[in-house]
Amino acid sequence: MQRPLLLAGGALPCLLAHVPAFGQSVPASPGDIVVTATRSARALAEVPASVSVVTGDQIERTPARSINEVLRRIPSVDLPIAGTNEQHPTNTIVSMRGLSGIRALVLLDGAPINDPFFGYVQWSEVPLETVDRIEVVRGGGAPLWGNYAMGGVINILTKPIDRTSLVAEAAGGSRGSYRGDGHAALAGKGFGLGLDAGISHSDGYVEQVESARGAATVPTSFTARTAALSGNVDLAPELTARGRVSYYDNDQTFLTRANTNEQRTWRYTGALRWAPRAGAALDLTVFHNDEHFVTNNPGAPTGANPNDVEFVQNSHRTRATDWGASLLWTQSFSGVVRSVSAGTDYHGIRGSDHARIFDETGALVRIDTGSGNQRFLGGFVQVEVRPVDRLQMLLSVRYQDFYSFHGVDDTPGGLGRVASRHDSDVDPRLSLRYALPAGFALRGAVYRAFRAPTLDNLYRGASVPGYILYANAALKPETLEGAEAGFDMDRGALRVQVTAYASRISDFLTYRYLDPAMLPPGFDIGARLINAGRARSRGVEAELTWRPSASLAGTIAYTYADSIVTRNPEDPASVGVQQPGVPRHRASASLDWTGPRGIRVSPRVRYLARTNGDPDAIYRTDAHFIADLGASMAVRRDLEVFGQIENLFDHRYIGTNDGFTAALYGKPFTAMAGVRVKLGTP
Repeated sequence: MQRPLLLAGGALPCLLAHVPAFGQSVPASPGDIVVTATRSARALAEVPASVSVVTGDQIERTPARSINEVLRRIPSVDLPIAGTNEQHPTNTIVSMRGLSGIRALVLLDGAPINDPFFGYVQWSEVPLETVDRIEVVRGGGAPLWGNYAMGGVINILTKPIDRTSLVAEAAGGSRGSYRGDGHAALAGKGFGLGLDAGISHSDGYVEQVESARGAATVPTSFTARTAALSGNVDLAPELTARGRVSYYDNDQTFLTRANTNEQRTWRYTGALRWAPRAGAALDLTVFHNDEHFVTNNPGAPTGANPNDVEFVQNSHRTRATDWGASLLWTQSFSGVVRSVSAGTDYHGIRGSDHARIFDETGALVRIDTGSGNQRFLGGFVQVEVRPVDRLQMLLSVRYQDFYSFHGVDDTPGGLGRVASRHDSDVDPRLSLRYALPAGFALRGAVYRAFRAPTLDNLYRGASVPGYILYANAALKPETLEGAEAGFDMDRGALRVQVTAYASRISDFLTYRYLDPAMLPPGFDIGARLINAGRARSRGVEAELTWRPSASLAGTIAYTYADSIVTRNPEDPASVGVQQPGVPRHRASASLDWTGPRGIRVSPRVRYLARTNGDPDAIYRTDAHFIADLGASMAVRRDLEVFGQIENLFDHRYIGTNDGFTAALYGKPFTAMAGVRVKLGTP
């Protein structure tokens, strides 16, 4: 069954202006370079923000086989415990710093990949073999990036087309799993052409606890396919262009035979950069996304055991498109004012959801409709000032105008056509960094950020037999006021980053259960999305990276998050309760060792404290400790074999428990083995 209430944290991405990593090359050594934090390429050691970077080499070593599994080890990144393909697609939520729900922006080469209708992220859309690096910037990013970036920004950067090469891998393993990924590039003087493709499949495992299994129960299985064509060309010495077209589909059977999901997504992105002189550039970025999503949710005939007998009770067909364009000017200087950036952007979204409701005989009962449009228009300015060489001051401010219109909520008890809503917001950020001797630096920032409700939140109701969730067209955008302080230490082989943060969120988006008198006929339980009064999140994040030699590297990360609703007159039971899906304590450690004969061994461990599954802490998951292991060996210079094990000790734990399905187990022991080929010009 779909778990719609987790989408109460959803939000809508504002158009992102150009990211240098997409429209231009950045210096080598990608592990030392960050573009997302300040929208300009600079050394990681000089960024006035809390940042983590995962390089392509680290990704290649990891036992994880989807991006969300890589991100689990990054401080303050909040993800569902279940993997991206072991849960309903609309529940692949992502947030940061204890904000819960969907309160983080995810980019692919600088363009948004948060779903335009629901806000979720389908991580298997980007095969790991195509990733050059991942940049994670924590803290309110709305002044630069707009909507969704309330908790932070995750930017996935694909491999550059700078040489002719071929990288391919194939693997198979537990429970009928297999995958194949490839990245091919053809580079010449002034041009580059790249082709990426991937397929991933698993027969899956039975997720439900034993008491919830029956004749209708099946393992959660999936088949995902991706393909992308990208290219870049130098049109003139000062003018470059780059484009990308990608396709993704995923077919999933979730928990039972009748519960199926089908996703089809096309993405188009283009960038044009004009650099008339040193230190100056004008960037134009455009993107368009087209999504089709079908989810079939089951019910049980009257008097039947729902674990044994089922029928398709509702079939949702969602179509959403979004498009946008941005223009960004940057200019660097050599005086006290080091750089100025100014940009404007537009983002339009159109979406509709049609739910066909059936009775147990298969007869059509009714059609529920939720649809609407949204428009985002914004502009921002950023100025970098250095009064003295050791002190870096970065001031950013964004004005954001957003408009929701043509809304329809045609569900039982719904409002029908709903009034348009117009809002605006001003979001500033001031970041400071002071360099101290011996590789130490102090950091601090204060900021304001916003997040708007999604089309799903505003207009799409959802129901299963006996239960209904109402959308709420009157929802207001959330606003966050936050501050952070921390220090960096970068001394040769050792890098340490520690940050303490505190945030206060107004008009916090959540849901409340309804009294029986408020429900339409035929429903016993219901809930409505609401703006609660206030919430707050505070905590500490720490990351230590140690590289004593070229053959050995290790990372330790820890996050403490205290995240609660502080005022909610409509649901007092939620006040003071840790937010769903946010553990108070989380820790991870990894080690990468390269030995003789091209042998590489990479163990990983992670610990999560137990989490709440709902706002009132009625349902909870288990605390758990998981160990993973990756290993590879070079057969020759261009060929290696590898093995990957997730949950090495086969620890069993409840990973999903929100009350809308039976409690679900986390992924058991899973092993994969394969070969990897790398060919190319130096």
